[in-house]
Amino acid sequence: MENAGDEISSLRKMIAEYERLYRIENAPAISDAEYDRLLRRLRDLEDAHPEFYSADSPTQKVGDDASSGFEKRAHLSKMLSLDNAFSFEDLKEFDERLRRAIGSSKALKYVVEPKIDGAGISAVYENGKLSRLLTRGNGSVGDDITRNVSVVKNLPLELSGGNIPKLLEVRGEAFMANSEFDKIRARQEAEFAADEQARFDGEEEANPSKKIRLYANPRNLAAGTLKLLDKKILAQRSLLANFYSIGKIEGAEILFQSDLAKFLKSLGLPSVNWYSIAFGIDEVFQKICLLDKERGAFDFNTDGAVVKLDDMSLYSLAGWTSKFPRWATAWKYKPARVKVRIYDITLQVGRTGAITPVAELEDAKKEGARLPVLLSGTNVSRATLHNFDEIARKDIRIGDVVEIEKAGEIIPDVVRILPEYRKENAVAYAAPKHCPKCGSTLVRNIDEAVLRCINPECPEQMRRRIIHFASRACMDIDGLGDAVVSQLVSLGILKNFADIYTLNADDLYKIKNFKQKSVENLLSAIQDSKKRDLWRLISGLGIPYVGERAAKDFALAFKSLDSFMSADMKALSDISGVGERIIFSVLQFFKSDENLRIINRLRESGLNFKAEENSQSAAFGGKIFALTGTLNSMGRSDAKRLIESYGGRVGSGVSKTTDFLISASESSSKLDKARELGVKILGEDEFLSMLKEAEASAGFGVKSDETPIKSKNSSPQNSSGQMSLFDF
Repeated sequence: MENAGDEISSLRKMIAEYERLYRIENAPAISDAEYDRLLRRLRDLEDAHPEFYSADSPTQKVGDDASSGFEKRAHLSKMLSLDNAFSFEDLKEFDERLRRAIGSSKALKYVVEPKIDGAGISAVYENGKLSRLLTRGNGSVGDDITRNVSVVKNLPLELSGGNIPKLLEVRGEAFMANSEFDKIRARQEAEFAADEQARFDGEEEANPSKKIRLYANPRNLAAGTLKLLDKKILAQRSLLANFYSIGKIEGAEILFQSDLAKFLKSLGLPSVNWYSIAFGIDEVFQKICLLDKERGAFDFNTDGAVVKLDDMSLYSLAGWTSKFPRWATAWKYKPARVKVRIYDITLQVGRTGAITPVAELEDAKKEGARLPVLLSGTNVSRATLHNFDEIARKDIRIGDVVEIEKAGEIIPDVVRILPEYRKENAVAYAAPKHCPKCGSTLVRNIDEAVLRCINPECPEQMRRRIIHFASRACMDIDGLGDAVVSQLVSLGILKNFADIYTLNADDLYKIKNFKQKSVENLLSAIQDSKKRDLWRLISGLGIPYVGERAAKDFALAFKSLDSFMSADMKALSDISGVGERIIFSVLQFFKSDENLRIINRLRESGLNFKAEENSQSAAFGGKIFALTGTLNSMGRSDAKRLIESYGGRVGSGVSKTTDFLISASESSSKLDKARELGVKILGEDEFLSMLKEAEASAGFGVKSDETPIKSKNSSPQNSSGQMSLFDF
């Protein structure tokens, strides 16, 4: 029982983070198939253990794509998601549940439509004129993106035809055509290459702060485009809309889903061009298979098929869950797979010494040509093999023909070998014994599946550590990227990251094509980095398992690098969220003479070794917060940043060390836990009052009787440039 509760809690946190990356960052971290697998596992556990029910679970609510910069507007009717079917058995269960709900023993009439892989939108027309365009948001409230309506090229501002409803709320997807995406991606790649060359050449017109983000697929680019604030970039984009359902309607009536596309098109609204009527679930499956054969010709991505009950008058009888309508489901097609040959296995050395095997791939039909293979719209020539246990488990050998899968535009994965193609002379792959870069003997910790090079002077490790140290997430030394670091290392100028602070103009002029402006800019950026916050320095040291979150916790707890370095096991374990693996890693790191020598050199170079002490950071004095539910005044990430800016920290769960639970939910497992442990529970208004008092105590001139502004679309900063409550 206890293990099930722990797994449920862990899955909820994991899925919530993947949802945030997918919906807010438009940067999915796992494939759709893997996400669906996790969600199914969570649903099965919750069904088996109803005592762990929570209205905040990802199985019970629609994912939220709300972001700052846009006004929040309520949908006229809820904009729900769809449940998924992955097998014919799932389809049969859906059909049986639906027939029981509506009391029918006969075969039902369904409509099958393509499931467009885009971003959900809702358009509202009043008296025939577009009044607003919203994103899905959390299903109840969405971002008002009406100001960006011009980017959706086929969306009419005014309805046409002779039967215009007084009120029409219509739902669909905004998507980017594949042909349009290909043009933008090619343009981005050209810009990226030109900008990188300009940086490399040291030309003045190169913008050192410019970072071009290459979108992985049309869905990500469409979702990002809808939220653009830059009108110049917006003018260069082109999206399309496709509507497939109605929310609220007054002045007209639609009785059947199969009539909807014709009705919408009569009003000048874009709707589905492919749909098929099916009688009974057997015929539904036939239509799904037919669509799978034909969808490759569409100029947009589809990741499944949508199955809807045709008779809309039965929808209310069938009903809804908190997340899904019971009269519709989505069939998810299996991720695309392709055959490739592994012509070699190369080894990558990470900054912590981890050795990662990588499969070098070629088109299986063109052996020896070293040609990449096209998969999910991109050329693939490499795939991670994760670790050597994985190679042994799958018995992967050089020369094998294998199937690779690349769902959701994530790094491709070797799914299985095809033994019928194996050559007689193929031998089992032997894990390496020595580092491919420095020749040192590799070691393996008893609790890891990873081989590591533990030579602190390994040149490849050090190169990667220098890149990590200088990265935006750590010391943020602009201009000291991968290419520049690699040249300085190969020239023998940089041997570790302490050497960064001994660089001079003569050193930098040795970089190919580096000119005066680039040299001056990089030297200035290096000087600026000496003033960075303590947590950035701790993160930049590259201590295994110590990322940004842990670095911030350590900086907050110990106040100086010296105190952190001298901390014993008890002092480290007193910090909430720091486990044994991190503690052991920290203690081992500071036992290394080489690491201590580098740190002393950083000290001599004048880097900041202390956490900033100011009135703002002291306001919450290290208090630990947890959050549950959806705040009306700001997003969860905004709340987290504000809490941290006043010296608090946000935990992922509720424990005996939690000081406050900010609750915007009537019921949740965190709320139950807080009550059980006696943790103080704050409503949203109480939390906003705390922020207002913290801001006033920090000297930003906010009077105690002022009412907090509960809007996410305002963006003034306080006079010190710090983030303010009123940023949201």
